[in-house]
Amino acid sequence: IKMLLLKNFWLFLFWMCLILYLSFVPLQDWPQPSIFQKLHIDKAVHFTMYAVLSFLLLRSIFRQQMKRLPRYGTRVAAVIFSAGAGVAIEVFQPLLTDYRQFEWMDMMANAIGAISGGILFNWLLSKGRMGLKVVQPG
Repeated sequence: IKMLLLKNFWLFLFWMCLILYLSFVPLQDWPQPSIFQKLHIDKAVHFTMYAVLSFLLLRSIFRQQMKRLPRYGTRVAAVIFSAGAGVAIEVFQPLLTDYRQFEWMDMMANAIGAISGGILFNWLLSKGRMGLKVVQPG
């Protein structure tokens, strides 16, 4: 079963590790754009990272369940987990580093991104675009 988990969840786990790395690495060597650019680009990056995270988690669950439609509660839990990871990272950044700070707008972009990833997954699933025919849970 471990191999099946890795087979289905490896991309989600890789993305989660990438988010963790980027969330805690010092940014002093990275180019610093102007405030105007940073506000828009930074929030778009947060939104996208968590939309992809949520989508990949739902896709992994879908594949783990042998292409059966995940139950509504499972889909909601996956989105809440993804959004919660974004909230937790924002809370822990200033606690675990002295070079990162908590930002409400980053946390909101993370949560809205996670919700959007769930909506995208459901929309693609409803359109039959997940590459496989959906089998309703029985």
